[in-house]
Amino acid sequence: TLFPMFMAALSDEHAEVRSNGAFGVGALIESATIDASPYFGDVLKALYPLIKRSDNSNNIKDNAAGCVARLILENADAVPLSDVLPAWISALPIRGDHLEDLPVYDAVCYLLKNKRADIEPFMPMLMPVLKQAMESTDTLFSDESRQYLASL
Repeated sequence: TLFPMFMAALSDEHAEVRSNGAFGVGALIESATIDASPYFGDVLKALYPLIKRSDNSNNIKDNAAGCVARLILENADAVPLSDVLPAWISALPIRGDHLEDLPVYDAVCYLLKNKRADIEPFMPMLMPVLKQAMESTDTLFSDESRQYLASL
Protein backbone atom coordinates (compact mmCIF):
# COMPACT_ATOMS: atom_id res chain seq x y z
CA THR A 1 0.00 0.00 0.00
CA LEU A 2 2.98 2.33 0.39
CA PHE A 3 4.31 1.71 -3.10
CA PRO A 4 1.47 3.46 -4.99
CA MET A 5 1.72 6.40 -2.60
CA PHE A 6 5.47 6.78 -3.19
CA MET A 7 5.01 6.36 -6.95
CA ALA A 8 2.39 9.13 -6.95
CA ALA A 9 4.79 11.30 -4.96
CA LEU A 10 7.32 11.10 -7.82
CA SER A 11 5.12 13.40 -9.89
CA ASP A 12 3.95 15.71 -7.10
CA GLU A 13 4.13 19.46 -7.69
CA HIS A 14 6.44 19.95 -4.68
CA ALA A 15 10.13 19.06 -5.10
CA GLU A 16 10.48 17.87 -1.51
CA VAL A 17 7.61 15.40 -1.97
CA ARG A 18 9.14 14.12 -5.23
CA SER A 19 12.51 13.74 -3.50
CA ASN A 20 10.96 11.83 -0.61
CA GLY A 21 9.05 9.70 -3.11
CA ALA A 22 12.30 8.73 -4.84
CA PHE A 23 13.87 7.77 -1.53
CA GLY A 24 10.74 5.88 -0.47
CA VAL A 25 10.48 3.85 -3.67
CA GLY A 26 14.15 2.90 -3.42
CA ALA A 27 13.87 1.95 0.24
CA LEU A 28 10.80 -0.20 -0.44
CA ILE A 29 12.48 -2.02 -3.31
CA GLU A 30 15.65 -2.49 -1.27
CA SER A 31 13.73 -4.09 1.60
CA ALA A 32 11.07 -5.93 -0.41
CA THR A 33 10.56 -9.59 0.34
CA ILE A 34 9.06 -10.14 -3.13
CA ASP A 35 10.55 -9.67 -6.57
CA ALA A 36 9.88 -6.01 -7.32
CA SER A 37 11.55 -6.08 -10.74
CA PRO A 38 8.21 -6.08 -12.64
CA TYR A 39 7.79 -2.50 -11.37
CA PHE A 40 11.25 -1.31 -12.42
CA GLY A 41 10.12 0.05 -15.79
CA ASP A 42 7.45 2.28 -14.23
CA VAL A 43 9.86 3.40 -11.51
CA LEU A 44 12.57 4.29 -14.02
CA LYS A 45 10.13 6.25 -16.19
CA ALA A 46 9.01 8.23 -13.15
CA LEU A 47 12.59 8.86 -11.99
CA TYR A 48 13.91 10.06 -15.36
CA PRO A 49 12.62 13.65 -15.06
CA LEU A 50 14.05 13.87 -11.55
CA ILE A 51 17.49 12.67 -12.61
CA LYS A 52 17.60 15.00 -15.60
CA ARG A 53 16.81 18.12 -13.55
CA SER A 54 19.34 20.91 -13.79
CA ASP A 55 19.21 21.56 -10.04
CA ASN A 56 19.35 19.37 -6.95
CA SER A 57 16.83 21.25 -4.81
CA ASN A 58 15.67 19.15 -1.87
CA ASN A 59 18.30 16.55 -2.89
CA ILE A 60 15.92 15.41 -5.61
CA LYS A 61 18.64 14.22 -8.03
CA ASP A 62 20.55 12.55 -5.20
CA ASN A 63 17.51 10.58 -4.04
CA ALA A 64 16.60 9.64 -7.61
CA ALA A 65 20.17 8.45 -8.25
CA GLY A 66 20.08 6.48 -5.00
CA CYS A 67 16.82 4.86 -6.06
CA VAL A 68 18.31 3.79 -9.40
CA ALA A 69 21.29 2.36 -7.52
CA ARG A 70 18.96 0.32 -5.32
CA LEU A 71 17.23 -1.06 -8.43
CA ILE A 72 20.61 -2.08 -9.85
CA LEU A 73 21.64 -3.72 -6.59
CA GLU A 74 18.30 -5.52 -6.30
CA ASN A 75 18.24 -6.92 -9.85
CA ALA A 76 20.56 -5.39 -12.43
CA ASP A 77 19.24 -7.76 -15.10
CA ALA A 78 15.84 -6.05 -14.84
CA VAL A 79 17.34 -2.60 -15.47
CA PRO A 80 17.89 -1.59 -19.11
CA LEU A 81 21.45 -0.50 -18.38
CA SER A 82 22.29 0.86 -21.83
CA ASP A 83 19.33 3.25 -21.50
CA VAL A 84 19.68 4.03 -17.80
CA LEU A 85 23.42 4.44 -17.30
CA PRO A 86 23.94 7.67 -19.28
CA ALA A 87 21.26 9.56 -17.33
CA TRP A 88 22.24 7.98 -14.02
CA ILE A 89 25.95 8.74 -14.38
CA SER A 90 25.12 12.31 -15.45
CA ALA A 91 23.39 12.79 -12.07
CA LEU A 92 26.57 11.88 -10.21
CA PRO A 93 28.40 12.55 -8.02
CA ILE A 94 25.98 12.94 -5.15
CA ARG A 95 25.96 16.59 -4.17
CA GLY A 96 23.93 16.97 -1.00
CA ASP A 97 22.46 13.80 0.52
CA HIS A 98 25.63 11.83 1.00
CA LEU A 99 23.80 8.88 2.52
CA GLU A 100 22.89 8.12 -1.11
CA ASP A 101 26.61 7.67 -1.81
CA LEU A 102 26.49 4.23 -0.19
CA PRO A 103 24.05 2.53 -2.59
CA VAL A 104 25.36 4.54 -5.57
CA TYR A 105 28.99 3.47 -5.23
CA ASP A 106 28.01 -0.06 -4.18
CA ALA A 107 26.01 -0.24 -7.43
CA VAL A 108 28.94 1.14 -9.44
CA CYS A 109 31.19 -1.53 -7.94
CA TYR A 110 28.61 -4.22 -8.61
CA LEU A 111 28.42 -3.19 -12.25
CA LEU A 112 32.19 -3.02 -12.61
CA LYS A 113 32.56 -6.51 -11.14
CA ASN A 114 29.53 -8.25 -12.66
CA LYS A 115 28.33 -6.28 -15.68
CA ARG A 116 31.60 -4.92 -17.04
CA ALA A 117 30.52 -5.19 -20.67
CA ASP A 118 27.41 -3.11 -19.91
CA ILE A 119 29.24 -0.33 -18.10
CA GLU A 120 32.42 -0.31 -20.20
CA PRO A 121 31.03 2.07 -22.89
CA PHE A 122 30.30 4.59 -20.15
CA MET A 123 33.71 4.48 -18.46
CA PRO A 124 34.87 7.78 -20.03
CA MET A 125 31.85 9.42 -18.43
CA LEU A 126 32.15 7.52 -15.13
CA MET A 127 35.87 7.85 -14.37
CA PRO A 128 35.84 11.64 -13.71
CA VAL A 129 32.84 11.12 -11.42
CA LEU A 130 34.68 8.44 -9.48
CA LYS A 131 37.82 10.56 -9.26
CA GLN A 132 35.82 13.50 -7.90
CA ALA A 133 33.99 11.27 -5.43
CA MET A 134 37.19 9.62 -4.20
CA GLU A 135 38.83 13.02 -3.67
CA SER A 136 35.91 14.49 -1.73
CA THR A 137 35.93 14.25 2.05
CA ASP A 138 32.11 14.35 1.98
CA THR A 139 31.66 11.16 -0.05
CA LEU A 140 30.60 8.08 1.90
CA PHE A 141 31.67 4.60 0.81
CA SER A 142 31.26 1.13 2.22
CA ASP A 143 34.70 -0.25 3.09
CA GLU A 144 34.45 -2.77 0.25
CA SER A 145 33.54 -0.11 -2.33
CA ARG A 146 36.28 2.26 -1.19
CA GLN A 147 38.91 -0.48 -1.52
CA TYR A 148 37.66 -1.60 -4.90
CA LEU A 149 37.40 1.89 -6.37
CA ALA A 150 40.83 2.84 -5.02
CA SER A 151 42.27 -0.15 -6.90
CA LEU A 152 40.99 1.05 -10.30
